[in-house]
Amino acid sequence: MIKNESRKIILVGLGSAGRRHLRAIDFYEKRGLLQLAGVVEPSQQVLSSFITSRKMSLPLPPTAASLEEIYEKLDIHTGPPADLVAIATPPGLHTDLALLAMKNGADVIVEKPMTLTVREGEILQEMSLASGRNIIPCLTYRFYPAVRELKEFLTSGSFGRPLSANMIVRWGHDQAYYDRSSWLGSWEHEGGALMNQTIHALDLVFYLLGELPQEATCKLAPPYHDIEAADLAMGVFSLESGALVAVEGSTLTDPQQQEAEIFLRYEKGTFAAGIKSGKINFSLSYDDKKNKTPAIVRPALKHLLKRDGLGIIKHIGKAHTLMYGAVLESDLASDLPAAADGLSSLRLVLTLLEAAKKGQAVSYPSENFELKDMKD
Repeated sequence: MIKNESRKIILVGLGSAGRRHLRAIDFYEKRGLLQLAGVVEPSQQVLSSFITSRKMSLPLPPTAASLEEIYEKLDIHTGPPADLVAIATPPGLHTDLALLAMKNGADVIVEKPMTLTVREGEILQEMSLASGRNIIPCLTYRFYPAVRELKEFLTSGSFGRPLSANMIVRWGHDQAYYDRSSWLGSWEHEGGALMNQTIHALDLVFYLLGELPQEATCKLAPPYHDIEAADLAMGVFSLESGALVAVEGSTLTDPQQQEAEIFLRYEKGTFAAGIKSGKINFSLSYDDKKNKTPAIVRPALKHLLKRDGLGIIKHIGKAHTLMYGAVLESDLASDLPAAADGLSSLRLVLTLLEAAKKGQAVSYPSENFELKDMKD
């Protein structure tokens, strides 16, 4: 259960991802479990809009254009000024912000991708281990109800070995989405549909499988949007067991019908799940219908209701709120994604992109390949 104490949090960034964090923070702040201790946003227009809306519901925290400035405003002589720092900025800023937060005694919630290069991810992992502070990457699909229990069942051997897996991420965006910021749709600063949209499904599938691949192949289509990076990619991973994992990542579909699906086939059964327009579906069954799968979803939902009350029902499809509930409930030691998971998800995407660039199968994990290598 969540400890009945309030933790201080600083939110860095009020863009589209930042607003999802803010909604989740508001949910738990109204329950006395979080206190928004500071907000960082370089855009004065965006910050003014936040201040105006905030005054109507909750106390206004200190605001600033940089995390350094927020720390100057907060009292750092009586202990860490915040227990948590949530980073929801463009990915290229994650590393420096996370290092500063850990230096000031905070655990760090960081948007995906955790970093844009493997080396920066290793730096955060090293700092996390050295400082005792936790890095919690926003691999949000892991926080949907019953995912941990589902992993325990799928890796128990009850279904036999995995034969295949598929993931489809059709997270449509229009040109206006990409026109909002220069980094969106670029190779070096965003990474295209695989890095920005498909990384969640990649992480979840391999988390559920309980193993990482040996190699990958991939094809990229020329971008349909007026952008540099690929907005449609298809790839295949191969596992040591012989299983194949197929990937489709796209932002070409209807922005009003964003959806993601995963399908895992085993020797004796099948798991499938998806989310479309915020609604979740779930299926787990043995081929032999005489065998019954364990109750997984219902107990998980009961737990959420007991922990957070009826208000959590409106947030079941909002993974960031579920993530914050897990962070508040967890001991932060073993129950959450860590820097190593952020690195694994980054390497999955980079391996696909390296395979596409070279036009051949490449081994996982990708170590020396970087997004800037995708240019041209």
